[in-house]
Amino acid sequence: MLYRPRVAPTDTLPELDEHIDAPTRLLLEQHGRAVAQGEVLFREGDPATDAYLLHSGRVRLLKRVRMVERSLSVLQAGDLFGEGALIDGALRTSTAVALGEGVVLVLDRAAVRQTLERFPALSARILTQLVRRLREAEDQIEVLMLRDTQSKVISALLKMSRGTAGPADLLVSPVELSSRVGLDVETVKRAVQRLRDQQYGPIVGERVEIPVLEALRRLYGLLGSKEELRGER
Repeated sequence: MLYRPRVAPTDTLPELDEHIDAPTRLLLEQHGRAVAQGEVLFREGDPATDAYLLHSGRVRLLKRVRMVERSLSVLQAGDLFGEGALIDGALRTSTAVALGEGVVLVLDRAAVRQTLERFPALSARILTQLVRRLREAEDQIEVLMLRDTQSKVISALLKMSRGTAGPADLLVSPVELSSRVGLDVETVKRAVQRLRDQQYGPIVGERVEIPVLEALRRLYGLLGSKEELRGER
């Protein structure tokens, strides 16, 4: 199991920050719900009745593939998820699990529409998020086509460094990286450790530093050449 099911959800909101603006405070009071670490917000296959907007904390989306649960993504504050609820008769396509304590907005279709009308900036953010998800999905398909574990991890790191001219400083957890490459967390940890041992960059906690991106690109090209010679790609 990639999560610990929680029997009783925590509905009581924590004390709200006094600096929160009045509209946001009202939104949290009307639709906010506290979640606890390990709490399952919804399960794959369940009827989709509400969408969720993550106010604070992190949520992991999981999907069962051949009896094994795989991590799809790790969501951050401001992310919308469970948006399939906006379609009549939709079922959940994944399972959502809280990675820590946090607060979510639970929104039915009418509430989603009202919220987007009241917060135009939120509409723009959600649109940007959906475009980013499409791009990440394309990247993930490309990564999943690779067979070598190390190539998968390096490819994901290079894609996350896209647009960086100099050294890259990435804040990414093993859980998030595993969701990007379709591998279990322990396999990802070993692959990242191998890069550190080969001195491609220090790793401290959830921070990966890549001082010379070109060196990592050369390694990726070398691994790709080896796959082609073996007829694996």
